[in-house]
Amino acid sequence: METNMRRLRLAARLAEVKGDPCRWYVPHAKQRSFHDAGATAKERLFLAGNRVGKTLAGAVEMGFHLTGRYPAWWQGLRFDKPIEAWAASITREMTRDILQKTYLGVQGRAGVIPKRMLAGMSLKSGVAGAVDEVKVRHVTGGISALGFKSFDQGRASFQGTARDVIHLDEEPEIEVYEECLLRTLTRGGHMMLTMTPLMGMTDMVRHFTEAGRGQGKAVVRAGWADAGHLDAAAVEGLRKSLRPHEVAAREFGEPVAGRGRVFPVEEKELRVPRFAIPAHWKRCVGVDFGWSNPTAAVWLAWDRDKDIVYVTDVYWASERVPAEHAAEMARRGLWIPAVCDPAGQALSQKDGVSLVEMYAAAGLRFEMADNGVEAGLMQVLERMRNGTLRVFGDLDGWWREFRAYHRDSKGRVVKRDDHLMDATRYAVVSGLALARAEGERKDVVRLPARRGTTWTS
Repeated sequence: METNMRRLRLAARLAEVKGDPCRWYVPHAKQRSFHDAGATAKERLFLAGNRVGKTLAGAVEMGFHLTGRYPAWWQGLRFDKPIEAWAASITREMTRDILQKTYLGVQGRAGVIPKRMLAGMSLKSGVAGAVDEVKVRHVTGGISALGFKSFDQGRASFQGTARDVIHLDEEPEIEVYEECLLRTLTRGGHMMLTMTPLMGMTDMVRHFTEAGRGQGKAVVRAGWADAGHLDAAAVEGLRKSLRPHEVAAREFGEPVAGRGRVFPVEEKELRVPRFAIPAHWKRCVGVDFGWSNPTAAVWLAWDRDKDIVYVTDVYWASERVPAEHAAEMARRGLWIPAVCDPAGQALSQKDGVSLVEMYAAAGLRFEMADNGVEAGLMQVLERMRNGTLRVFGDLDGWWREFRAYHRDSKGRVVKRDDHLMDATRYAVVSGLALARAEGERKDVVRLPARRGTTWTS
């Protein structure tokens, strides 16, 4: 009899622990960073792959805010009163099957909101088993409210009412996110976005990662290596079951273009550590002009003996005049032959020439590059695939563009954030023919005029 009572007490204690995330939730380092960032950031983005705990992190934190019960280790955002909140995912079914189950649990498994704290629930019409809103008891005696929504309801469904916290799971359209953001402004509320960056450098990702987008944002990236509950065998199984670009996104937490990648080559095939460039190797630089879009330059070093080309340095900057760009490029060596986009700012031949003349006045002279896009891309891709193009691993800007460089549904190269890629193409296609080592004299032969283009020799 006493043994049975002890078992019952133990079972009750275990059920109590399982039903209380303040007791069972032990975040890994990246989850903890995401939570801690809430103390200062109004908008937070958690970029992570499947099974890394991104959805759980967002849901557990929301549960703390709804109840006002925080664990002893908590250093993030706190509310001392009941809140009004939303949780949403891509479709109504995903919201029901993933978010709702995480928040409220399923039969035999507790959710992140303790059942004893639930004060009421209403169901959503049109989707079997979907919850519309739950009421949650707050430690102050008041009642918090959590509404479940989905992106496929459209922007208009997120209008109207103010919210203290909104948790979006997986990537929404930027218009939906902006509408949600507006709902938090009047209350000084907070946004939590937990997603896997498989769609490349989208407007949503740029909202968080581009400079000049405003303060008050935080980005935390997590991959399989950050999730201690995943063993080596599980990780290897994930690698084998996913396409290469998906593996890269999950490994590094970086936005990577999907099936339409312009250069479908694994990074490990290109990446090399930085080393001192031998003096006898030939050098060149390719330049792509811009204004609000950056002017970009990519330097190559060519080991002629092995016919291996290395991307060794990059430069990019916006809204600077040619003299400023020329001064920065000159620091790498005015002796290095330079080739450029013959169309200048893609306005007209006259504007392109005027730009070249302005650079020449600043001491930097250009030869016109061949701007045949598809042929040039194939030439670069061929070198990538046969091992004769390598890239220094510390060139973060180059790698970001490489990962996001993709084609649209019709196979056309997407002309956005591709300036270092264009400069690389110019250097490989036209710069190598002019490349030389420092102190080496070389007669420059201009490329012949091409009919049907906006440039001449």
